[in-house]
Amino acid sequence: RTPAEVPDIVARICGICPVAYQMSAVHALEQAAGIRITPEIHRLRRLLYCGEWIESHGLHMHLLHAPDFLNCESGLKAAETYPDEIRRGLRLKKHGNELLEVLGGRAIHPINVAIGGFYRAPSQDEMGRLVPHFVWGLKAAIEATRWVAGFTFPEWESDYDFVALVHPDEYAMNEGTIVSSRGDRWAVEDFEQEFEERQVPHSTALHALRRSTGDGYFLGPLARVHLSFDRLSPAALRTAEEVGFQLPCRNPFRSIVARGLELIHAYEEALS
Repeated sequence: RTPAEVPDIVARICGICPVAYQMSAVHALEQAAGIRITPEIHRLRRLLYCGEWIESHGLHMHLLHAPDFLNCESGLKAAETYPDEIRRGLRLKKHGNELLEVLGGRAIHPINVAIGGFYRAPSQDEMGRLVPHFVWGLKAAIEATRWVAGFTFPEWESDYDFVALVHPDEYAMNEGTIVSSRGDRWAVEDFEQEFEERQVPHSTALHALRRSTGDGYFLGPLARVHLSFDRLSPAALRTAEEVGFQLPCRNPFRSIVARGLELIHAYEEALS
């Protein structure tokens, strides 16, 4: 396969989070080829990532995670008791897919990401039509975060080693330095020198460990919020204060609130 085909191939790894795989691929290929992207491409790629976070986080919060707290066996069951909230989640997901379609070429498994940039730039009219939806979505994301912050969370914590990308100038999505909450730092290209994924007999999921310690580590929204809290958008920071979300937070059940803060951030950044 040619290098240009790789972003399209890896986008098919997941129907919900294809941008993460595409960005990893194009960054690796650009680094290998010595390609430097422009600030405009950097902003467009972050906007594409915002689209993925909006559709993925909105879906995850309302249909995958919230049912666990609502004593419902599925999102469909939750919709019977909480129809307005589940409709909100579906509408949020639709917003993210609309942005992926405009900027990524299609709503599922986008095809517009290219080495060095994009195959096609979106028109001003295409982007402008999304603005009213995203204005509503920002308010809805704040409401959704307030809603999940009111769930009853089990009182359980663990001394997690949070690991995530951290960037000095922005809330890290696809660029930065790998940072551990225990004070370690690595360049992205050194990831495999410190982190190892293993298959184990009792699970189909890979088990990830730090090579130097043999210990596991914690990823995802709670890790990112923990390590880059001060770089969240103003609306996300205000909502965190309003709902009493405080760091350090080592309760994994509260990761749904961290996901809500990132959802707010994604909408606010997309509108900016």
